[in-house]
This record gives sequence, C-alpha cells and structure tokens, in this order.
Amino acid sequence: METFLELATLIAFILLLYALSDLLFRLMGLGALAWGSRGQAKIALTFDDGPSQQTEAILELLQRHDTQATFFLTGQQAQKHPELVEKLSRAGHQLEAHGYWHRPAVLMAPWTEWEHIRRSPGRLYRPPWGIHSPFTRPLAFLAGKRIALWDTESQDWLDKSPADLAARLLFYCKPGSVLLLHDGPERTLKILAHLLPRLKELGYQPVRMDELSIQPLGARGGILRALQGADERFDQEHGNFRAGYRPFDIFRLEKKPFPGPSVEGIGVGAACYELHLESARLSALSPMQVLRAFRQSLKEVAQHVQADPEIQLIYGYSYLAHGAQVIGFKSAPLSDRDELIATLASSWFLWLYRGELPKRERIKAEMTYMTREALLERYGRVAAAPASSDEAMG
Repeated sequence: METFLELATLIAFILLLYALSDLLFRLMGLGALAWGSRGQAKIALTFDDGPSQQTEAILELLQRHDTQATFFLTGQQAQKHPELVEKLSRAGHQLEAHGYWHRPAVLMAPWTEWEHIRRSPGRLYRPPWGIHSPFTRPLAFLAGKRIALWDTESQDWLDKSPADLAARLLFYCKPGSVLLLHDGPERTLKILAHLLPRLKELGYQPVRMDELSIQPLGARGGILRALQGADERFDQEHGNFRAGYRPFDIFRLEKKPFPGPSVEGIGVGAACYELHLESARLSALSPMQVLRAFRQSLKEVAQHVQADPEIQLIYGYSYLAHGAQVIGFKSAPLSDRDELIATLASSWFLWLYRGELPKRERIKAEMTYMTREALLERYGRVAAAPASSDEAMG
C-alpha cells in the first residue's frame, strides 16, 4: 500500500509539473518573445511547418507585396526541400527553428526533445503548437535558442472563409503583433491575398520578426497573453465591433440600451454606444500621442453614429473622466456599487497595460459621456485622418 501511494504521489507530481509548464510557458508565454512595441505600426508575419508545396506561392505573393516574413522551418521538411530553403534565404526572409519533427513536446522523452531542438538550426525556436514540456525551456537555452511565440492566430487550419479569417486578423492585430500562419494550407494563400493589401492600406508595415522591438514577456505580459481568448469571447458575446481599423484606432463599440443615470434629457434605455478602449494600443504611447489617438478615433466613432440615427449618446467608465473634458466629454457620478466596480476595473487595466496605479486624487471612476449632437458637432464634420504610422503618431 505504501509503495502504491508513493507511486501515485510521483505520478501526480509529474502531471502537475507538465500542467504548470503548459500554463506558464504555452498559455502565458512567460519569458518568450510574443509581440513587439505597441508604439510602432509594425507587425511580423510568421509561417510555421514549412517548407511545403505552398512555399513558392507564398514567396511570390510576399514578393508581389514587397514584404518579408519569418519562417519557422521543420527540420525534416527542410532536409526534403533544400532548394526551397535556399529560395527563402535568397529572398531575405528570416529562417528559424520549429523543431526537427513536428511533434508536441509532451509526447517526447527529454533526450528525444533535445535532439528535436538541437538538430533544427536557428536562433529562435517555436515549439510545435506552442506546447511545452518541463524540459523545453532549459533544453532551448542549452541549444542557444530563445522561445518565440505569437499574439495573433490566423486560424488558417479551420474550414472557414479566407475572407472571414482575414477580417478576424485585421480586428485583432495591433502594432507590434506577431501573426501566426502556416506554410502548407492552401487557405493561407487566400487569407494573405485579402490581408496584405489591407494591412498596408491601413498603415501597418509587415516586417520580419527580428525587425520588431521585442522584449521577453514578464508577469503582466503573460496575463495579457492568457486573457486573449477571453477578450475575443467577450467581443462575440456583446457584438463589439471596431470603430476604425488603423493601428492606433482605439475604440470598440457596443450598441446597447443606456444603463443610466439620465443625462441631458437622455434617459435609461435610450440607444447608445458603450466605448471599450483598446488599451494595448495606448500602452506604449506618450500622453500627447494618446490625446491625438483619442481625437482621431472619435472621428471614426462619429461616422458610425452618423450612420445610425437611433444612437443618442456614447459613454464609458474611467477614473480619468474629468480629464476627458478636454476632448469634449462630460462626466456624471455613479451609484456606489457601479463606482466601485468601475474603479476596480480601471485600476486593474491601468496596472495590467502600463504597470501603474491611479493617483490617489483621481482614483474614483465616473461615467464619461458625449451626446450625439455634441459628438457630431465636434468630430463629425472632419473626415477621418489618413492611416496612422510611426511618423504620424510621433
């Protein structure tokens, strides 16, 4: 009986170790390279699993759009197609490691995983599916490689419309994003055909991953990466949509009945837009750049309000409600319960995205709002500014 308990304890410990490795290093990506500076309108296109029968077509499409990318090559595939590896290299693309075999780390013994990592050349290593064993990080370190993950998935393995998948990428990519695509599915080519011209039209600059300013993820970055799926589910459940798609357009809109309190004759239940901030886009900007992003993005909001005659006002919750007066918002106090919830939420997001806490004199959140008439008067007469760029936001 004692031997059985010892064995059960050992198995439970091993399972816990594998579970923690998955949570900390795959889901959260602690210590990995996953995205670059949110203050620059650059994004990295990355392709896993190649080279493949689609590699030449991907090369031609990237060349047509004067774009370079990062390819995480599988060792076995690279040995089968050395001519494609050479073409990728000659075209100036970044070549990195995806392991020798395309196997999840949890199904390999430590010595096999060592061969898997060691035999695949490159300074960066992206584990297949991002899956980690407890040995992945130390083995990658011994092999002289850094772990590279991503922050935006293309979902090009799903049987969905390429146009819809490209639209989803445009919704969720941000300045500094690392986009995960695959060298293999024919669907990837169709996604790229939709995606590449639109990215450049909006003001993004697609680059190699080594051209991004990337720092390893710490605790806050790990929490953000782990919460990405929850953000997408929230958007789907609430019907949120982007007010604008340029790199520094910062509002998502949710059409809903106004929850109150009544303001300027507009009562509970009136049609309104609740503003949801794209905090990640603001996190790396200076105060003046933030102010400019607000003003440019409100022009986009005004276009949506102009197109929907039901909307009576826009509103949101923030501890900076009084400061928003400079761009035309007014503030209104909340009930004690709503004030507590909004204050805690504002404080959480400020720490999560900027590593700061509200100043004591401004810690309480209020509702900030702008009526339809005020918004259109101030922001509805001027067309939206050209696509944002690094220079434009400087």
